[in-house]
Amino acid sequence: MTHILVVDGTGRGHAICDLFLRTDPDVTVYYGPGTDALDGHGRIVPVPGIRFDDPDTALAFLAEHPVEFVFVSNIDALSAGYADVLAAAGHQVIGPSAQAARLEASKERGKRFCEDHGLPTARYGAFTDPGAAKAYIRALPYACVVKTDGLTPDGDGAVVCDTAVEATAAVDAFAAAQGERFQVVVEERLYGREISVFALLDGEDYLLFPTALDFKRTLEGDAGKNCDGMGSIAPHPQASPALLEQLRRDLVEPLVAGLRDEGLAYTGFVYIGAMLTAAGLRVIEINTRFGDSEAEAVLPGVHSDFTELCRAVLRKDLGNSLLVTDALVRCSVALTQGCLDPADPGAAPGWPFGAFATGGQVLGLTQFPLDRTRLFYANLRAGAEGQPVTSGGRVLHVVGSGTTLAEARAQAYRRIGAISFPGMRHRADIGAALERSSEPAWSVLEAAPGQAPQPLAPAVAVVPTGR
Repeated sequence: MTHILVVDGTGRGHAICDLFLRTDPDVTVYYGPGTDALDGHGRIVPVPGIRFDDPDTALAFLAEHPVEFVFVSNIDALSAGYADVLAAAGHQVIGPSAQAARLEASKERGKRFCEDHGLPTARYGAFTDPGAAKAYIRALPYACVVKTDGLTPDGDGAVVCDTAVEATAAVDAFAAAQGERFQVVVEERLYGREISVFALLDGEDYLLFPTALDFKRTLEGDAGKNCDGMGSIAPHPQASPALLEQLRRDLVEPLVAGLRDEGLAYTGFVYIGAMLTAAGLRVIEINTRFGDSEAEAVLPGVHSDFTELCRAVLRKDLGNSLLVTDALVRCSVALTQGCLDPADPGAAPGWPFGAFATGGQVLGLTQFPLDRTRLFYANLRAGAEGQPVTSGGRVLHVVGSGTTLAEARAQAYRRIGAISFPGMRHRADIGAALERSSEPAWSVLEAAPGQAPQPLAPAVAVVPTGR
């Protein structure tokens, strides 16, 4: 039996643990800190003592529980130097170094990397003085997006603006919140459809994973502010062999070459958030881990032995690996902790609008027989009597699958109808605008980086799913 440690505690982390277990019957995953609501769920063993801000907590655990390797997939842990500290202690680790993680942890660093290495991106300016930022905004001949430079807890560090008045107000809000630590990036607003691009890196080579479309806005109709994500669909509705080649050529290969040129130690997932605009591809941001909530929609369709892929990463032999995916479309919907009493003006507004309650009992998590859905736990914990209760903003992710987007959406929302907790809120329109034009998905057998992907017949699984 192989033992590994996954450092995460999100719906993405649960999806990664599930990928290991589903594709390798001989692996047990320690999941730190994970969620104790998963305790007793087969071969996932939560390790609540591990903290993202303290890699020594992982070292203490590993001293008593040896593993083959550690997979670090949380940006807070990566920014804290988890990969560096664990590797220095002699452990095999998959995850970018703290310096490489700054490509996500600092918006200015990520934008500068794109410019230095030829990744197409929006025009921008970086500022540490609010007055200079507002003067720059007033002189722009186009609309802009104002982003705080660092990480934000709820993914709400970007304000998409229609006018200069909105943009200068965003600068003032960030200045009030940050004080002397003020630092923002002001970039040209892009128009088009976003696409989430994923690859697994071994430090020298890479393997493309399926793309996805993320829904970042808090309210239906893509209204409201940006947040960590309210749901995703995969594959991206515009995915094609030609587009995958373009993403490889214009985004992934320049990124990998740039990492090599700068000597940045990088293994594990990279997530390039991009926009398909009338002028071509543009990078919105570089993220040094898999997307969340895209992981919940993408990873269930992967059927390659993920433990073996990780071993290839550690051997720096990923270029000789294949990625086998199935033929299904998936729709992931986040269930979040909303307001407990919308009629009460004094009630906590709920996530991500402000304060929210925790500790509400979650009902309906028992898996249906012969079900085409999956549940991934995020801010879900075991209550005093062992029952699952809410513990944060995004509580869990419900994923439906089907041969078309319409089928995937129907499966996801049918399953959501059986789940309840106090104040439960979700978007009812994830993928709805695309549903009428949906067609059967095309599986892709991912080739080595110099070769084109091989499309397979629609609705034909590459390997049995076992479900």
